[in-house]
Parts: sequence; structure tokens; C-alpha cells
Amino acid sequence: MRQSLSGVTTIPSYKRQENIGEEKRADRPIKVSVVIPTMNEPAIGRVIEETRQGLKHFEVEIIVVDKSEDDTARRALKAGAIVVHQESVGYGDAYITGFRQVSLDSDIVVMMDGDYTYDPFEIPLLLEPITKGSADIVLGNRFARIEEGAMTGRNRLGNKIITGSINLLYRLRLKDSQTGFRAIRASSMHVLEVTSEGMPFASEMIIDSMKKSLKVVEVPIRYRQRIGDPKLKAYKDGSQILGLVIRMVRDYNPLTIFLPAGALLIVLGTILGSSVVYEWLTTGLVTRLASTVLSAFLIIAGLQIVFFGLLADIILVALRSRH
Repeated sequence: MRQSLSGVTTIPSYKRQENIGEEKRADRPIKVSVVIPTMNEPAIGRVIEETRQGLKHFEVEIIVVDKSEDDTARRALKAGAIVVHQESVGYGDAYITGFRQVSLDSDIVVMMDGDYTYDPFEIPLLLEPITKGSADIVLGNRFARIEEGAMTGRNRLGNKIITGSINLLYRLRLKDSQTGFRAIRASSMHVLEVTSEGMPFASEMIIDSMKKSLKVVEVPIRYRQRIGDPKLKAYKDGSQILGLVIRMVRDYNPLTIFLPAGALLIVLGTILGSSVVYEWLTTGLVTRLASTVLSAFLIIAGLQIVFFGLLADIILVALRSRH
């Protein structure tokens, strides 16, 4: 992955490997690059060892992007991983850093945490839809087999709100949009454009994949209690993610927001104004001037919002047709 002059993070143009539907290609095994961001991870050695075991039928490279204050980097190196120091901060930035290190001949890139919450032996579950040609990105659904105590009630609720928002606004049917266990076809990576350096990175990847007509599927996975301290800041990260979802709808599918918002104002204005009209028809007088003004304001504002949405949609369609 590299940074463009416009500030949008893009993926380098990998050599396309479209026909990787067999576990072993004619010239070589499928190559899988596993990127793991770490920050003081006691279980990193075990994660790397089990990742190699789980991918023993594949060609594997494991890239650890580290920002630890303990000996995580040393233990990752000892376990045979490529270790890269993260210069900046953030979940998204860690993956951007790691993606830059992915070999150009890699077929599939796997994203996974280093806290042992995900089972490395289940990585092939993520790979199968891609190798069979039925998906470009595969997400691991943690709620299919989640262990007791692996996720707090607060985080469950936040996940459901964010996932529900993404499903509603982008017409998806995901069960776990915030999973950190996912795989992407390397030949599809170069079309993605992501700008989020923090936790919204995961949501932006899904949203941008839909914009680029990439096929996203989910598979059931196991989710365990973490080893080490949690890194998620629920309220801060959750609000940033929801903000990203709304901004991307505004920027890429404005009618989804403008049309319902405008229609709601028009309906409210019409309801409020109907009583004023009824009074005028029955008495010939209009005594509630405040209701009259408010009704007119709501209807006019609603119409303007709808028109703005239509205009924004027309402009976006025109811009897309140029590319």
C-alpha cells in the first residue's frame, strides 16, 4: 500500500492472479501474507507458530507491525516473522504499514490480531471462498461461535449498532462488520482507497469494497478471550466509526440520507399545516401564525434537502462516468 499525493491511501498494483481456485497452482502453492498489528502482545509467539501450522499447505509470510513497549518484537522475530516498527499510531495505520511490506507475488492477504482471540487454524476458512473464486473479501463472523466473556456487553451493543447502520445504509446483510479476522484477494487490493488511520479502517474497507463492486462474504469463526490488555476504546472508536459510515453515505450515496431526511420534514410540515388549513376552511380565519410559519418552513426545508440530494446524486453519477 502506498500514499498518493492526494492523501488517499491506495494499494499498489499487484500482478493479477485471477485463477487461484485450486489450493495448489500449476507453478507454485498459493502464497498467503498474514499481517498482524501488535502492541504488547504476550501471545504473539504462539499466534505465529500456530499460523504457520494452520497454513502448512500454503506458502506463507507473516508480517508483524509492532508498536510495543515490551519484547513483543523480539519474540515475533524469534518465531520467524517479518517485524516492522509502526512509526505512527492507529489500527488503520498499522495495517497500511503492513500492507506496504506484502510481497508482490502474494495471492491472498490475511488480517489478524496478535492477542490470540482468533484461531490461526481457522485461517483456511477465510481462504476457501477466495480460492474458489466466490469472494474478494472474506470476514470472520465472531458471533457464530463466541466464547463466554470474550466480548463485553458494551462492545456487543456497539458492534450491533455499527453493523446495523452499515447494513441499512449500504443494503448489506453482515453480522459482524467490525471483525479483525479477514482475508482479501491480493489482486483486488489495488482498487481500494482507504483514508482512516484508526479503528474506522475496518468499516471503510467494507464500504469501499461495495463501492468498487468487490464481493464480500462472511464465514463463521471462533472467538476467544484475549491474552493481554484490550486496545479498543469503545466510545471514542465507536463514534468515529459511525461518523465515517455517515460521511461515506453522504459522499457516495447522498440520496440515502437526503431523501429520508427531506421527506420527514415535509411530512411533519404537512401534518402541522393540515390543522391550520382545516381552521381556515371551517372558520375563514388563521389564528395560529406560529404553526403556519413553522409548517411552511419545514416543508420548504424538506424540499430543499431533497433537491440538494438529487443534485448531489446527479453530480456524483456524472463524475463516476468520467472514470
